[in-house]
Amino acid sequence: MITISSRYLFTRILDFILPASCAYCRSPVGDSGIPRFCKNCWADFSPLQGPVCPTCGRPFGSPESLTDSPEHECFHCRRTPPHYDQALAAGLFEGPLREAIHVFKYRPLRSLGAPLAGWMARQVRMTIPLDMTVPVPLHKKRLRHRGFNQALMLAHGISDRFAMPLNYDNLIRVRYTRPQVELSGRERAENVRGAFNLIRPAEVRDKRILLIDDVFTTGATMNECAKVLKDAGAASVTVLTLARTTE
Repeated sequence: MITISSRYLFTRILDFILPASCAYCRSPVGDSGIPRFCKNCWADFSPLQGPVCPTCGRPFGSPESLTDSPEHECFHCRRTPPHYDQALAAGLFEGPLREAIHVFKYRPLRSLGAPLAGWMARQVRMTIPLDMTVPVPLHKKRLRHRGFNQALMLAHGISDRFAMPLNYDNLIRVRYTRPQVELSGRERAENVRGAFNLIRPAEVRDKRILLIDDVFTTGATMNECAKVLKDAGAASVTVLTLARTTE
């Protein structure tokens, strides 16, 4: 059986023997300084621009969507208000950024963590004071399989960039769940219901939390985490992800 560490070693040996090619366009990586990505593809990441829902960050179709009513929420947030206060995303889950997230998580290529966190931090402007960053946790079974928590690596970068304490071992996943990518929106919410808990609830009481994850799809995972944090007395929960889908 090939382990995570042996796959990583094999990849490093292969990259030493053969010129590394870009994971997205397959051209030589050259002197990009980014593992497995050329300069052009890295520069082609899609930042999230234009009007978005002020609560969940869902992109609106029209550039004039918020002209008359800047606080206008999308239909989903008006119908079912989320437990988090606001969701921010650095980019759109498409093109080279989508491929970079897949390589980072599933190859897995840990060395992409720092440059991805750096890109993420540069795209986001914090407009409200926050007290601590909290990464969305992995269940210990999935953590053993993958070897690292991608949300924690991103949270490290964000914590350093904004000089914000990192609370990394308090929020835990207490129930093993199916991968969200396999499920529909309704199934995702049910899949993660009751899956999280806090070891030290007092640490988040009256705190303004920045909750970090890699991708926002339906928001079910972040919403459930936010519920746990709010139930423990958190003053606010702001979600920040590296990318989000447009659905």
